[in-house]
Amino acid sequence: MCALRPLGYGRPMGIDVRPPLLRRLRPGHWFALDCLAAVAVVLAWGGPLISGTGPTSRLVGLLGATLLAVPLVLRRRPWLAFGLGVPAFGLSLATSVVPVVPLASVPMALVAYSLAALGSRRSYVALAVVLAVVAGGVVWNGQWVTVLLPGAVVVIGWGAGMLRAQYRVYAETLAAQGERERAALVTDERLRIARELHDVVAHSMSVITVQADMGRLVLDRKPAAAAAALGVIETTGREALTELRRMLGVLRSPGSLEPAPGLAGLDELVARTSSAGVDVDVVLHGTPHPLPAGIDVSAYRIVQEALTNVVKHAETQTCRVTIAYAEDAVLLTITDNGRGGSPGPGGHGLIGMRERTTLCGGELSAGPIPGGFEVAARLPHGDHS
Repeated sequence: MCALRPLGYGRPMGIDVRPPLLRRLRPGHWFALDCLAAVAVVLAWGGPLISGTGPTSRLVGLLGATLLAVPLVLRRRPWLAFGLGVPAFGLSLATSVVPVVPLASVPMALVAYSLAALGSRRSYVALAVVLAVVAGGVVWNGQWVTVLLPGAVVVIGWGAGMLRAQYRVYAETLAAQGERERAALVTDERLRIARELHDVVAHSMSVITVQADMGRLVLDRKPAAAAAALGVIETTGREALTELRRMLGVLRSPGSLEPAPGLAGLDELVARTSSAGVDVDVVLHGTPHPLPAGIDVSAYRIVQEALTNVVKHAETQTCRVTIAYAEDAVLLTITDNGRGGSPGPGGHGLIGMRERTTLCGGELSAGPIPGGFEVAARLPHGDHS
């Protein structure tokens, strides 16, 4: 019987994620590969030279092949490798001690690639040095093809390194942009959840608080009224819990989405507000028609928050909600004849209403009017047909 191995967080069951082979190589492994490549270069190019006519020629040829291969070992320190490789490369171009055919210039091309891949502007200095060495080799040697072909291979290696550096910068820029976008999405989602929680909790708690105060005041003199207030508290609390459970269900399981409240649920909202002691007069203008889901939810939440503020702050028993259906927008106006005055500091209701209106591309105004307070919002939705 096999023991179950606990899975780490964020890893799919049964999937062993491993990086590619080249990603698993450590710096020591790369250094060993560079050493093997250098030895292969010396053997491949120095072997034919050992069979030269004289010991001096053999020694010089082998030394030249070694000097060309040594920068491969130091390729991880590109400026040091370039400083050692350029003199040997220039000498081989000028004297042909080592036949510098295009393939023989590959070590210097790899060094130029590593240098340019750093992405530094100083790599252009290295390119200028290579071009100067090639030009000097042409003048000294006089054999254009023999010198220009190896020089072209080194320049191509430098160009490939520059492309690598540009690609790395591009990938890092994309990754940073992706992080910023993900952070912005997380922030937007947090604000959306905060608005939803505020709308649900603030309205329900306002109704419950008002009813609890009334019940406490009339408990001895009017037990029936106190019992009715307790009933409203129970009903409002249950509705608030139901909506909170719906929100938590959406957060935990995106596949179990339920319809969000819209203007179709306005009657229940009006009933809850009336039970809190504020009678709401709803006036419709135009022909009601289905609204886009986002507009419908935002319209409902704006009316809900406005009624919550009436219950909490207006000190009045009546208010009016006017809904006007236009061809390209829905207009909401919530007015009361309470104490008016500017909104108090520290609240989030008006902030949430403005955020919702802005997200819908609409406009919102809120402030005192003669004899009360008014909230007016315009939510555009285009042609509903």
